[in-house]
Amino acid sequence: MIKYQGISTLEVLKEAKNYNKWIAENISEHLSTPILEIGAGTGNLTTYFLENKPLYITDNDSGLVEDLKSKFKQFEKVFVETLDIAKKPPKEYNSFFSTVFGINVLEHIKDDRAALKNINSILKKDGKLVLLVPAKKRAFTKLDKELGHFRRYEKAELQKKLIDSGFNVEKIYYFNIVGLISWYFRDKVKRNNIHLKPYHIKIFDSVVPFLKIVESMMELPMGISLIAVARKKS
Repeated sequence: MIKYQGISTLEVLKEAKNYNKWIAENISEHLSTPILEIGAGTGNLTTYFLENKPLYITDNDSGLVEDLKSKFKQFEKVFVETLDIAKKPPKEYNSFFSTVFGINVLEHIKDDRAALKNINSILKKDGKLVLLVPAKKRAFTKLDKELGHFRRYEKAELQKKLIDSGFNVEKIYYFNIVGLISWYFRDKVKRNNIHLKPYHIKIFDSVVPFLKIVESMMELPMGISLIAVARKKS
């Protein structure tokens, strides 16, 4: 899924335990089995979903898939497979899954509309797609490019792409406003040092419990990410 600087960034984010748990909580409430995760990467977030079985964990990078197989080999009804959702899925996946989810994946795919249509084809009738994607085009930075991002999303853009791909959008909302401010600050002010460092993550992760409470009480006008929940049209 994510290569180059992205791998080291994933390793740094592994230590953001409060943040990762917060993301997982926003995804988990919408899951029903069987479930497919696309772009699992190093599996840092996958560990929060292992109680939901059967769970199919996928990535398009063969090296990461081998690591994932080793990491989750002891779990029953957890399957690790190679899948490039930008390409036509295998026939056995057609209308098979009740839920597909992807966390920071869609932005890495050049033809995201094709990917969304492929996801639609592997969902059962009324099946759900749950996505977390980077938000706000104006926040697109050098780090986005190094992470292999083709884009950041506006809410209306993501909603239209989902509808055009055969989904009804049930919910779409901004997530983590502090992260957006920090992301923008590093790009505009600290131009020579924009990469995520362990101490950046440690500081941010310490305020996540408070941030989580605040964001649960209001609708954000913006955020570092968008979370979308969409259902396959009948």
